[in-house]
Amino acid sequence: MSRVDDRVVALAPGDVVWAELGETSGREQSGRRPALVVSGADYLDVVTRLAMVVPITSVDRGWPNHVAVTGSSLRGASWAMSEQMRTIARERIARTAGRADAATLASVRRWLRDFLDL
Repeated sequence: MSRVDDRVVALAPGDVVWAELGETSGREQSGRRPALVVSGADYLDVVTRLAMVVPITSVDRGWPNHVAVTGSSLRGASWAMSEQMRTIARERIARTAGRADAATLASVRRWLRDFLDL
C-alpha cells in the first residue's frame, strides 16, 4: 500500500491493513484494528476513495464464518470476521500489515457470497 496523495491509498484484494473503524453500535467492531480488504481489483481501481473490508480479531470464537488469516505479518493467530463487512473511506487506513494468502481471501469471499445470497 502506498499513499498516492493525501486521500488515496493504493490497495489490492487480500491486503491486511490497519484501519480506524471509528465509532460503531452494538456488536460491531470499532477502533483501530486490522482488517482484510475484500473488494475486487476492478472496484479498487475505479472507486479510489473507498474500500470494502472485514475486521480481523484475535479472539477465536469457534464460528465457522470466522476465517483464520494466514500469510499476513500480524502477531499471533487472527480471524477475519466475514459477517461484519463494511465499506470505509481509504483515509481510515493507516498502513498495511501484509497480505493474506489466496485461500484466506477465497474462503472469506465464499462466506460473503452466502450472506449476500449471490
